[in-house]
Amino acid sequence: MTTQMTVFLSSLGVLAATAIAYALMRYRQKRARNVGSVSEIRLYPIKSCPPLFLTSAECTETGLKYKNVHDRQFVLVGEKGFIAIRANLKLLELQVEYDEVKDCLVLQAPGMKSCLHIPLQAPEFDSSKVKSFVWYDKRETFYYDYGAEYSEWFTEYLGEQCSLGYAHANISREINPEMTYNHDPVHNDTRLLYPNSHPYLVANQASLEDLNSRLKEQVTMSSFRPNIIVGQEGASTSLRPYEEDDWRVIRIGGRVTMCNARPCPRCPMIYVDYDKRELRANKEPMTTLLKYRRGQEKKDQCKTVFGINAAVKVCGHFSLGDNVSVTAAR
Repeated sequence: MTTQMTVFLSSLGVLAATAIAYALMRYRQKRARNVGSVSEIRLYPIKSCPPLFLTSAECTETGLKYKNVHDRQFVLVGEKGFIAIRANLKLLELQVEYDEVKDCLVLQAPGMKSCLHIPLQAPEFDSSKVKSFVWYDKRETFYYDYGAEYSEWFTEYLGEQCSLGYAHANISREINPEMTYNHDPVHNDTRLLYPNSHPYLVANQASLEDLNSRLKEQVTMSSFRPNIIVGQEGASTSLRPYEEDDWRVIRIGGRVTMCNARPCPRCPMIYVDYDKRELRANKEPMTTLLKYRRGQEKKDQCKTVFGINAAVKVCGHFSLGDNVSVTAAR
């Protein structure tokens, strides 16, 4: 075979592969069903503390990111593990802001004489500052102690001994494979900061509306602490309550792609009434959800579920109003 013929056949092969890839992409685009658009973006810099409400964000492997702020990159650790809102309702009264000029979080709290400024430049790693606590799934979880200044501020405000833990890049935490049911290998080694089980929690506005139709007192999406809320606007068909359970691959905007890991099991955190700043004595909306929304697989059987846990397959930026489409469903 001549050199010219070899070059020709190679070029033909490249063209054919390109054509097939393009045809496959177009096929997938046609198969994709537009289910709505991004109606809210919420990033929680400190676990169990108030969120930042964003107009745009970056999807990374470890969760949402805005500038140098990462979702749940900090955790408050007490004598019995991480401190959750339901255990200390004073967390509800914190005000959390991001100062882009100084690149720091700014916290204010009732009764505190001064604000707390938490710089976001990663500290130089010091192994002596690495500590741990046991997560609810019984796995040891490591954190980097951010320092006495921050721990003392939180200890004074919360009225209990507290350390500010940081997810240093030198500390590894991965998704528990027992917490993923939808069989996509992208989840197996996904790095985590301090979300409960997965980097993202996606919620469906139609599901909240259906739940509220069953309740005497309305609840808001704040009870469920999602990162991304999908609304009806832009949907090719009506957004159905709880259809998110069946989404397998989700595309946001033109690039970001996520995998649905499982319906999200809910804990007593959802008892918190964010408006009244108290725990609901009737344990709603858990009481109502238990009547018709229970997990079906593995450890989540019989637990209340609402929203979906997800991990990212293709990273990128997205904004409020971006289309949300489902490219694969159950």
